[in-house]
Amino acid sequence: MLDTRVKMPDAITSASIMTRKDFDITELNEKVSTGKIRNVEISRIIPGGNLVAGFAHARDLIYVSTWIKNYFTDEKVIETLWMYEACGINTTIMRTDEQTIRILKEYWKRGGKIQWLAQTYPKDDDLSNIQIAIDNGAIGAFVMGNIADKIEYNNQLEFLAKPIEFIKSQGLIAGTAAHSIKVPQRCIEYGIEPDFFMKTMHHDQYWSAHPKENRNEYVVNASSSLDHNQQHDNIWCVDSEDTAAFFKTCKIPWIAYKILAAGAIKPDDGFKYAFENGADFLCVGMFDFQIIDNANIAHNILNSDLNRERKWFG
Repeated sequence: MLDTRVKMPDAITSASIMTRKDFDITELNEKVSTGKIRNVEISRIIPGGNLVAGFAHARDLIYVSTWIKNYFTDEKVIETLWMYEACGINTTIMRTDEQTIRILKEYWKRGGKIQWLAQTYPKDDDLSNIQIAIDNGAIGAFVMGNIADKIEYNNQLEFLAKPIEFIKSQGLIAGTAAHSIKVPQRCIEYGIEPDFFMKTMHHDQYWSAHPKENRNEYVVNASSSLDHNQQHDNIWCVDSEDTAAFFKTCKIPWIAYKILAAGAIKPDDGFKYAFENGADFLCVGMFDFQIIDNANIAHNILNSDLNRERKWFG
Protein backbone atom coordinates (compact mmCIF):
# COMPACT_ATOMS: atom_id res chain seq x y z
CA MET A 1 0.00 0.00 0.00
CA LEU A 2 1.43 3.37 -1.00
CA ASP A 3 2.25 5.67 1.89
CA THR A 4 0.64 8.99 0.96
CA ARG A 5 1.75 10.85 4.05
CA VAL A 6 4.28 12.93 2.14
CA LYS A 7 4.33 16.56 3.22
CA MET A 8 5.63 19.41 1.12
CA PRO A 9 7.93 21.85 2.91
CA ASP A 10 6.63 25.41 2.95
CA ALA A 11 10.04 26.99 2.45
CA ILE A 12 13.60 26.21 1.48
CA THR A 13 16.19 25.77 4.19
CA SER A 14 19.69 24.39 4.04
CA ALA A 15 18.28 20.99 4.98
CA SER A 16 15.25 20.93 2.71
CA ILE A 17 14.59 20.59 -0.99
CA MET A 18 12.41 22.99 -2.93
CA THR A 19 9.04 21.44 -3.84
CA ARG A 20 5.86 22.50 -5.59
CA LYS A 21 2.94 22.84 -3.25
CA ASP A 22 0.57 21.55 -5.95
CA PHE A 23 2.52 18.31 -6.30
CA ASP A 24 -0.02 15.83 -4.92
CA ILE A 25 1.66 12.53 -4.10
CA THR A 26 -1.75 10.99 -3.36
CA GLU A 27 -2.31 10.88 -7.13
CA LEU A 28 0.53 8.35 -7.43
CA ASN A 29 -0.67 4.73 -7.76
CA GLU A 30 2.58 3.18 -6.55
CA LYS A 31 6.22 4.14 -6.61
CA VAL A 32 8.07 3.16 -9.79
CA SER A 33 9.44 -0.37 -9.58
CA THR A 34 13.13 -1.11 -9.91
CA GLY A 35 15.50 -3.59 -11.48
CA LYS A 36 19.24 -4.12 -11.30
CA ILE A 37 22.14 -3.50 -13.64
CA ARG A 38 24.93 -5.55 -12.17
CA ASN A 39 24.80 -4.55 -8.48
CA VAL A 40 23.02 -1.20 -8.90
CA GLU A 41 19.28 -0.89 -8.26
CA ILE A 42 17.69 1.35 -10.89
CA SER A 43 14.12 2.51 -11.44
CA ARG A 44 12.34 1.12 -14.50
CA ILE A 45 11.89 4.64 -15.84
CA ILE A 46 14.87 6.98 -15.87
CA PRO A 47 14.56 10.69 -16.71
CA GLY A 48 16.70 11.86 -19.61
CA GLY A 49 18.97 14.88 -19.43
CA ASN A 50 18.26 16.78 -22.64
CA LEU A 51 15.55 18.91 -21.04
CA VAL A 52 17.76 19.89 -18.12
CA ALA A 53 20.59 20.71 -20.52
CA GLY A 54 18.27 22.97 -22.52
CA PHE A 55 18.26 20.86 -25.64
CA ALA A 56 15.16 19.59 -27.44
CA HIS A 57 14.52 17.69 -30.65
CA ALA A 58 11.92 20.25 -31.64
CA ARG A 59 11.73 19.53 -35.37
CA ASP A 60 11.04 22.97 -36.90
CA LEU A 61 9.98 24.78 -33.71
CA ILE A 62 12.93 27.11 -33.31
CA TYR A 63 11.98 28.58 -29.92
CA VAL A 64 11.71 25.38 -27.88
CA SER A 65 15.33 24.97 -26.77
CA THR A 66 15.49 28.61 -25.66
CA TRP A 67 12.24 28.19 -23.74
CA ILE A 68 13.54 25.07 -22.00
CA LYS A 69 16.73 26.85 -20.93
CA ASN A 70 14.61 29.57 -19.34
CA TYR A 71 12.20 27.12 -17.70
CA PHE A 72 14.81 24.84 -16.17
CA THR A 73 16.58 27.15 -13.77
CA ASP A 74 18.85 25.49 -11.23
CA GLU A 75 16.05 25.59 -8.65
CA LYS A 76 13.53 24.12 -11.09
CA VAL A 77 15.92 21.24 -11.82
CA ILE A 78 16.39 20.63 -8.09
CA GLU A 79 12.64 20.72 -7.56
CA THR A 80 12.14 18.26 -10.42
CA LEU A 81 14.78 15.89 -9.05
CA TRP A 82 12.95 15.84 -5.72
CA MET A 83 9.69 15.02 -7.50
CA TYR A 84 11.39 12.12 -9.30
CA GLU A 85 12.52 10.67 -6.00
CA ALA A 86 9.12 11.12 -4.38
CA CYS A 87 7.68 8.91 -7.14
CA GLY A 88 10.31 6.19 -6.71
CA ILE A 89 12.56 7.25 -9.60
CA ASN A 90 16.01 6.78 -8.11
CA THR A 91 18.25 7.41 -11.12
CA THR A 92 18.61 10.19 -13.67
CA ILE A 93 20.67 10.35 -16.85
CA MET A 94 22.51 13.63 -17.30
CA ARG A 95 25.40 14.95 -19.32
CA THR A 96 28.89 15.20 -17.91
CA ASP A 97 29.34 18.95 -17.85
CA GLU A 98 29.81 21.77 -15.38
CA GLN A 99 26.12 22.68 -15.18
CA THR A 100 25.04 19.12 -14.36
CA ILE A 101 27.68 18.64 -11.70
CA ARG A 102 26.91 21.98 -10.05
CA ILE A 103 23.19 21.21 -9.80
CA LEU A 104 23.63 17.62 -8.64
CA LYS A 105 26.07 18.62 -5.91
CA GLU A 106 23.65 21.24 -4.64
CA TYR A 107 20.83 18.70 -4.69
CA TRP A 108 22.85 16.11 -2.80
CA LYS A 109 23.94 18.80 -0.34
CA ARG A 110 20.27 19.44 0.44
CA GLY A 111 19.68 15.77 1.16
CA GLY A 112 18.74 14.39 -2.24
CA LYS A 113 19.76 10.81 -3.00
CA ILE A 114 19.09 10.42 -6.71
CA GLN A 115 21.75 8.47 -8.60
CA TRP A 116 23.56 9.91 -11.60
CA LEU A 117 24.10 7.78 -14.69
CA ALA A 118 26.50 9.88 -16.75
CA GLN A 119 26.42 10.47 -20.49
CA THR A 120 30.07 10.88 -21.47
CA TYR A 121 32.07 11.97 -24.49
CA PRO A 122 35.34 10.04 -24.92
CA LYS A 123 37.46 11.00 -27.92
CA ASP A 124 39.80 8.33 -29.18
CA ASP A 125 42.18 7.65 -26.24
CA ASP A 126 41.06 10.71 -24.28
CA LEU A 127 38.88 9.48 -21.40
CA SER A 128 39.11 12.65 -19.32
CA ASN A 129 35.39 13.35 -19.59
CA ILE A 130 34.65 9.93 -18.12
CA GLN A 131 37.06 10.64 -15.28
CA ILE A 132 35.09 13.80 -14.47
CA ALA A 133 31.94 11.69 -14.08
CA ILE A 134 33.77 9.21 -11.86
CA ASP A 135 35.23 11.98 -9.69
CA ASN A 136 31.81 13.58 -9.22
CA GLY A 137 29.71 10.73 -7.97
CA ALA A 138 28.31 8.95 -11.02
CA ILE A 139 27.16 5.38 -10.34
CA GLY A 140 27.66 4.50 -13.98
CA ALA A 141 28.62 5.97 -17.33
CA PHE A 142 28.01 5.33 -20.99
CA VAL A 143 29.33 6.52 -24.34
CA MET A 144 27.01 9.04 -26.01
CA GLY A 145 24.99 7.53 -28.86
CA ASN A 146 26.22 9.91 -31.54
CA ILE A 147 29.82 9.10 -30.64
CA ALA A 148 29.22 5.34 -30.58
CA ASP A 149 27.46 5.48 -33.95
CA LYS A 150 30.44 7.25 -35.51
CA ILE A 151 32.89 4.79 -33.94
CA GLU A 152 31.02 1.84 -35.39
CA TYR A 153 30.52 3.55 -38.77
CA ASN A 154 34.28 4.18 -38.99
CA ASN A 155 35.04 0.62 -37.87
CA GLN A 156 37.07 1.78 -34.87
CA LEU A 157 35.57 -0.49 -32.21
CA GLU A 158 38.69 -0.22 -30.06
CA PHE A 159 37.58 3.31 -29.18
CA LEU A 160 34.36 1.87 -27.80
CA ALA A 161 36.03 -1.00 -25.97
CA LYS A 162 38.49 1.26 -24.14
CA PRO A 163 36.01 3.58 -22.41
CA ILE A 164 33.73 0.69 -21.42
CA GLU A 165 36.64 -1.26 -19.95
CA PHE A 166 37.87 1.86 -18.14
CA ILE A 167 34.46 2.61 -16.61
CA LYS A 168 34.14 -0.98 -15.39
CA SER A 169 37.66 -0.93 -13.96
CA GLN A 170 36.65 2.00 -11.76
CA GLY A 171 33.76 0.03 -10.26
CA LEU A 172 30.95 1.79 -12.14
CA ILE A 173 28.37 0.17 -14.38
CA ALA A 174 29.38 0.76 -17.99
CA GLY A 175 27.51 0.94 -21.26
CA THR A 176 27.10 2.53 -24.62
CA ALA A 177 24.18 4.29 -26.25
CA ALA A 178 23.34 4.00 -29.94
CA HIS A 179 20.87 5.01 -32.62
CA SER A 180 21.99 2.29 -35.03
CA ILE A 181 21.40 -1.34 -34.09
CA LYS A 182 24.79 -2.08 -35.61
CA VAL A 183 26.48 -0.64 -32.50
CA PRO A 184 25.29 -3.33 -30.07
CA GLN A 185 25.58 -5.98 -32.79
CA ARG A 186 29.20 -5.10 -33.45
CA CYS A 187 29.97 -4.88 -29.73
CA ILE A 188 28.92 -8.51 -29.35
CA GLU A 189 30.92 -9.53 -32.44
CA TYR A 190 33.98 -7.61 -31.21
CA GLY A 191 33.82 -9.12 -27.72
CA ILE A 192 32.90 -5.91 -25.93
CA GLU A 193 30.92 -6.72 -22.78
CA PRO A 194 29.09 -3.68 -21.39
CA ASP A 195 26.88 -3.90 -18.32
CA PHE A 196 24.04 -2.38 -20.34
CA PHE A 197 23.11 -1.09 -23.75
CA MET A 198 21.13 2.06 -24.44
CA LYS A 199 19.35 1.82 -27.78
CA THR A 200 16.65 4.02 -29.28
CA MET A 201 13.26 2.34 -29.63
CA HIS A 202 10.06 3.82 -31.00
CA HIS A 203 7.57 3.03 -33.73
CA ASP A 204 7.00 5.32 -36.72
CA GLN A 205 3.26 5.89 -36.47
CA TYR A 206 3.38 9.66 -36.15
CA TRP A 207 3.01 12.38 -38.75
CA SER A 208 6.53 13.80 -38.96
CA ALA A 209 8.24 10.40 -39.46
CA HIS A 210 9.59 10.33 -43.00
CA PRO A 211 9.08 7.30 -45.31
CA LYS A 212 11.08 4.11 -44.73
CA GLU A 213 12.69 4.20 -48.14
CA ASN A 214 14.38 7.53 -47.32
CA ARG A 215 15.74 6.64 -43.89
CA ASN A 216 19.44 6.66 -43.11
CA GLU A 217 20.54 3.80 -40.87
CA TYR A 218 23.08 6.14 -39.30
CA VAL A 219 20.90 8.96 -38.04
CA VAL A 220 23.95 10.92 -36.93
CA ASN A 221 25.26 11.07 -40.51
CA ALA A 222 21.99 12.14 -42.10
CA SER A 223 21.64 15.66 -43.41
CA SER A 224 18.71 17.84 -42.37
CA SER A 225 16.41 18.37 -45.33
CA LEU A 226 13.57 20.84 -45.85
CA ASP A 227 11.73 18.08 -47.70
CA HIS A 228 9.17 16.50 -45.35
CA ASN A 229 9.90 13.09 -46.86
CA GLN A 230 13.60 13.27 -45.94
CA GLN A 231 15.55 13.25 -42.68
CA HIS A 232 15.02 16.33 -40.53
CA ASP A 233 15.55 15.64 -36.83
CA ASN A 234 12.30 13.70 -36.82
CA ILE A 235 13.13 10.02 -36.28
CA TRP A 236 15.68 8.34 -34.01
CA CYS A 237 14.94 4.63 -34.39
CA VAL A 238 14.80 3.56 -38.02
CA ASP A 239 15.17 -0.14 -37.14
CA SER A 240 12.66 -0.95 -34.39
CA GLU A 241 11.94 -4.44 -35.73
CA ASP A 242 15.65 -5.27 -35.97
CA THR A 243 16.19 -3.80 -32.50
CA ALA A 244 13.46 -5.98 -30.98
CA ALA A 245 14.85 -9.05 -32.77
CA PHE A 246 18.40 -8.40 -31.53
CA PHE A 247 17.38 -8.02 -27.90
CA LYS A 248 15.27 -11.20 -27.94
CA THR A 249 18.53 -13.14 -27.72
CA CYS A 250 20.71 -10.54 -25.98
CA LYS A 251 21.16 -11.13 -22.24
CA ILE A 252 22.58 -7.69 -21.50
CA PRO A 253 20.18 -5.21 -19.80
CA TRP A 254 18.67 -2.71 -22.23
CA ILE A 255 17.72 0.90 -21.50
CA ALA A 256 15.48 2.06 -24.35
CA TYR A 257 15.55 5.77 -25.12
CA LYS A 258 13.82 8.21 -27.46
CA ILE A 259 10.79 6.01 -26.79
CA LEU A 260 8.33 8.86 -27.40
CA ALA A 261 10.08 10.06 -30.57
CA ALA A 262 10.79 13.38 -28.85
CA GLY A 263 7.21 14.01 -27.85
CA ALA A 264 5.39 12.70 -30.92
CA ILE A 265 4.12 9.50 -29.27
CA LYS A 266 1.86 9.38 -26.21
CA PRO A 267 3.49 7.87 -23.10
CA ASP A 268 0.98 5.04 -22.68
CA ASP A 269 1.67 3.99 -26.28
CA GLY A 270 5.46 4.49 -26.25
CA PHE A 271 6.01 2.88 -22.84
CA LYS A 272 4.02 -0.21 -23.75
CA TYR A 273 5.69 -0.53 -27.15
CA ALA A 274 9.18 -0.43 -25.62
CA PHE A 275 8.44 -2.78 -22.71
CA GLU A 276 6.63 -5.30 -24.90
CA ASN A 277 9.51 -5.32 -27.36
CA GLY A 278 12.04 -6.20 -24.68
CA ALA A 279 13.27 -3.02 -22.99
CA ASP A 280 14.22 -3.49 -19.33
CA PHE A 281 14.33 0.21 -18.48
CA LEU A 282 13.00 3.33 -20.21
CA CYS A 283 14.80 6.64 -20.49
CA VAL A 284 12.27 9.42 -21.01
CA GLY A 285 12.48 13.20 -20.85
CA MET A 286 9.96 14.58 -18.36
CA PHE A 287 8.80 17.98 -17.25
CA ASP A 288 7.82 18.27 -13.60
CA PHE A 289 4.10 18.30 -14.43
CA GLN A 290 4.42 14.97 -16.29
CA ILE A 291 6.16 12.93 -13.58
CA ILE A 292 3.20 11.51 -11.66
CA ASP A 293 1.29 10.70 -14.86
CA ASN A 294 4.31 8.93 -16.35
CA ALA A 295 4.99 7.02 -13.13
CA ASN A 296 1.36 5.85 -13.07
CA ILE A 297 1.47 4.86 -16.73
CA ALA A 298 4.64 2.81 -16.15
CA HIS A 299 3.11 1.16 -13.08
CA ASN A 300 -0.09 0.26 -14.91
CA ILE A 301 1.74 -1.16 -17.92
CA LEU A 302 4.19 -3.18 -15.83
CA ASN A 303 1.28 -4.64 -13.88
CA SER A 304 -0.76 -5.48 -16.96
CA ASP A 305 -0.71 -8.57 -19.17
CA LEU A 306 2.26 -7.50 -21.27
CA ASN A 307 2.77 -9.22 -24.60
CA ARG A 308 6.49 -9.57 -23.94
CA GLU A 309 8.63 -12.46 -25.19
CA ARG A 310 12.02 -11.40 -23.85
CA LYS A 311 13.02 -12.36 -20.33
CA TRP A 312 13.69 -9.42 -17.98
CA PHE A 313 17.39 -8.65 -17.64
CA GLY A 314 17.83 -6.30 -14.75
